[in-house]
Amino acid sequence: MRQLRLGSRIVAAASGAAVMATTALTVLTGPAPAQADFPRHRAHSAAEVAAHVVPPGGIKTAMTGGNTVGASLREARPRKDGYRHVDTPRLIQRLRSVHANTYTFGIWDSPTDWDDLVKEFAPAAQRAGIRIMVYLVPPSECANGTPLASRGKCSRPYLLDFVKWATEIATLSRQRPNVVAWAIDDFVVGDNAKLFTPDYMQQIVDAADAINPDLGFYTTAYYNEATGTSFYDRYGPYIDGIIHPYLGGASTQDATEVGRVIDTIRTHTVPRGLGLIFLIYTGRFLDAAVSPTESYVYAAMRAAAPYAADGRIQGQVAYGMPVDDKPAMSSDDHARTGAGRLAFTLSPGSGTQGGNYAQATQVVNVDPNAPSYRLDFFDLDRYANVPEGVGYHFKQVLVDGEVAWQSDVEDDGGFSWQHRSVDLAAALRGKTKATLAFRLYERNGVGSFPLNVSIDDVRATGFSVRNAGFENTSAWTLSADNEQLHPLIDVYAPDRPARIRAAIAASYGNLRYAPAPIRPSKAGNDAMYGHGRLSLSVAPHTATTAGSCASASQVVRVDPRSPRYEISFWHIDQWDGPPSRRDTQIKMFKVDGQDVFVRDTLDPWQYLWMNGHDWQGPIDISELVRGKSSVTLTFALCEKKAVTDFPVDVGFDNIESIGLDIRNPGFDYPGAWKLSSDGGARADIKIA
Repeated sequence: MRQLRLGSRIVAAASGAAVMATTALTVLTGPAPAQADFPRHRAHSAAEVAAHVVPPGGIKTAMTGGNTVGASLREARPRKDGYRHVDTPRLIQRLRSVHANTYTFGIWDSPTDWDDLVKEFAPAAQRAGIRIMVYLVPPSECANGTPLASRGKCSRPYLLDFVKWATEIATLSRQRPNVVAWAIDDFVVGDNAKLFTPDYMQQIVDAADAINPDLGFYTTAYYNEATGTSFYDRYGPYIDGIIHPYLGGASTQDATEVGRVIDTIRTHTVPRGLGLIFLIYTGRFLDAAVSPTESYVYAAMRAAAPYAADGRIQGQVAYGMPVDDKPAMSSDDHARTGAGRLAFTLSPGSGTQGGNYAQATQVVNVDPNAPSYRLDFFDLDRYANVPEGVGYHFKQVLVDGEVAWQSDVEDDGGFSWQHRSVDLAAALRGKTKATLAFRLYERNGVGSFPLNVSIDDVRATGFSVRNAGFENTSAWTLSADNEQLHPLIDVYAPDRPARIRAAIAASYGNLRYAPAPIRPSKAGNDAMYGHGRLSLSVAPHTATTAGSCASASQVVRVDPRSPRYEISFWHIDQWDGPPSRRDTQIKMFKVDGQDVFVRDTLDPWQYLWMNGHDWQGPIDISELVRGKSSVTLTFALCEKKAVTDFPVDVGFDNIESIGLDIRNPGFDYPGAWKLSSDGGARADIKIA
């Protein structure tokens, strides 16, 4: 459901960015009652299990890993086996610093995760008084193919044998009583439900109950599942509760729906005696247009806290909590100058209706004697560059409710900041005050047409505008008539990861929290980290030749003593296009000419830095490297078909490796890489 869909009504994204109903609710209070006539196929009731899973005051857990950024804490150097293992002492310290009493340990990122949990983290967490929920992935998130380019993350070593997983986790829970529960992600996403039949679910719970019937068993349930009877009819007898990822307005910006969402879900879980653990995205979420801020994290967690305190939910998950010591990504700074911008966003998979809008307004003082009245500003659109996209999203300037200027987001200026100058003489002459508004207006509704529109550097002639650079959240009133379009003043904070941890600590520690003022700072570039990135691009209105490629290559030395060889890199697509243009441009990474990473430029998650493909992460390239003294690494953008106007800008950055001596892995200076441009495709190292 990632494709561009225009002219349709509201549609929910398959990954959980669901549109939420607004029906009236009966609010249920107090702890969930025991099940009555709902059949139970577990050794103990969910209420009996909860007594072992939920600590006093509720679950306060962090969850790292996944398709997040900065949410993995591993040792700096590989061990003798050639892997970077979980840095258990630092991770325990991070958890204690945010007052977490539980940790959701994901078994996905590395083949060493299970051993790290069993041998090191579980005993250390037990000594620290931290409980553990083990978190596994379903078939849709298991990349275990034969070709090297299709291999990646999965829950190892037992992969998709969940009966074996149930046995091993239950055994560990007997050895380590702080291992209190386990969960499986995304039961019904895609074809996952085909594996989790009633017979198989019974085998899973029988295996766990035979060893430890007090071990909790949960599944992720997005809004459609968490408020649908069919999900509970199918899985309710086998689970002790659900983990619900909150997505107010299909974003990570709106915390106002927390209470209503919890109340809605409890109308389904309470009658069945099932628990509810509320997950809040504290790191980036793939289907959200912008990443969460510390203010959002604190507001969402504090809204859920009373429900955990009185037992209406079993607790909270701070998902994607940034735990490493890196700053915010440089590319999170979307401002033209300074650190702030006005933004209008619409997440992928989020639908709108014709007439919907989001806006920022301000009452301005007008000089009645001014010789002229003019509004100057700059705007930047990130959009799907397709003729079919014309006529849907419009940027507007309004004065006292009347449109003074408008432009389709599909105008020619979408790929770079554009200067706009609007004559407001007719709208302002004779006035001393007026209401100025920047608005994103939906002329026609869409099913999925994501947006990230920026406005910055406002300059007024003949009247005054406060906070014209959007360097803070003052002066402007933000509003929308729907839950999907989001207006926000987006101010870049280089220390945002630390600020988010502080917000989590304040919430879990029941402390007052006021974010510190953001110190003026600007990254000034679109790199992931640092000041540079590799850019493989085709400019707008540029013709290309089929078979042509832009590339960057480097011959690197191989460490003959390394027990294995690994490479990790991040990539991003700056621009987007329609599904009809798939199989036109391919981005790739090769070792000595052999494919390691091959993706269409229209793969999911445009505009987001991804580590390999969706489920790839660091790539084991030992079979291509072992026994060699050097290898050639190549990043490339290749044209499978000739085009006349299909702009793209693929970025690569933040390369890390094991056993390879890569020079300039962050592309922070011009050297080390051999660049090749051909047939309209261009290779550059872009340095701010």
